[in-house]
Amino acid sequence: MKSIFLFLLMAFASIAYSQQLPSGVITKSFDCTYATGQSSNFYYKDDEMIGKVEPSSCNYSETQGGRVNPLCYAEFYMTQKKDTFSTKKEATAWLIAAIEEYYKPFEITKWKKLKVQPPKVSLRYPWDWDYKLVKYDGIFKSKCLSENKLSLWTKDPWSTSEICMIIRTPNTAKLTTAQVMDMSTRMNGAINLKTSPPVDYVIGGKTFKSSRNEFMLQMDQYHFWYADDQEIIYVNYNLLKNERVWYPDVMKIILESITW
Repeated sequence: MKSIFLFLLMAFASIAYSQQLPSGVITKSFDCTYATGQSSNFYYKDDEMIGKVEPSSCNYSETQGGRVNPLCYAEFYMTQKKDTFSTKKEATAWLIAAIEEYYKPFEITKWKKLKVQPPKVSLRYPWDWDYKLVKYDGIFKSKCLSENKLSLWTKDPWSTSEICMIIRTPNTAKLTTAQVMDMSTRMNGAINLKTSPPVDYVIGGKTFKSSRNEFMLQMDQYHFWYADDQEIIYVNYNLLKNERVWYPDVMKIILESITW
């Protein structure tokens, strides 16, 4: 009876321990060549290796002369951080904590207000992001004399990139919203209005047509189109793999803050 109880206890502990993995993260274990009973654990998210926990005894250089180094290494590739621990349990706890911290949604506590003209638009954006204004000649057959594109750029510890753009430009060719959408699909082959039919989405009191697509399995793209006799407005934001977790709520707040 005692042995059965111990077996159940160990099984429960194993299940509880495995539940500590962050959502979407899996592990693969590989036996160490130079140390019987030891194994390395590699961590994956979205089919990408993001970290590992490896006993030092898995390395040939640390098992020479019959000596076995008892330490364990942990490494998180996304931030290029690594550390050394006395036990595999400690190394695993460190790596899981690093994964959870990296992949948790960003909570923005400080915002900036932006009001520009041209293109005429107001919005809120995170205080540590940046913005740029440029003249985008020829877009949607539009003839403009000044800046017609506002772009927002992220600034985080790991990268800097354009995450969102707003184009507000004269409708010189008198295009319809449907024609503007068709031009977008020809410029970006990943947009598929059949698999993601456009839906109405209100931004700043104007009703846009909206669609979403995946780009090369690496990015989620969101599109919003509006056209009348006077102007064309195109809003687009793109979320890379990690940004899908970090910024979806942030982008919703930005869209909700837009006024024309």
